[in-house]
Amino acid sequence: MRLCIRYAFEDLGLHRVQAGVMPRNTPSLRVLEKAGFRLEGLAQKYLCIHGVWEDHKLFAITREDFEAQKK
Repeated sequence: MRLCIRYAFEDLGLHRVQAGVMPRNTPSLRVLEKAGFRLEGLAQKYLCIHGVWEDHKLFAITREDFEAQKK
């Protein structure tokens, strides 16, 4: 995950990376948290998956957040 984030900021020049995860997907939540993403909120009925509208927790990391973690 850290390699992908570094690529996004250093090679692609992005300012922000965002991810949405279903609240019950504990392994993915842990991956994002360990990578330094912060929880920004809950998007209710965010995506329709197999005919069911699913809530998602929204996470993000900015270039500044990433740079601060490298120190």
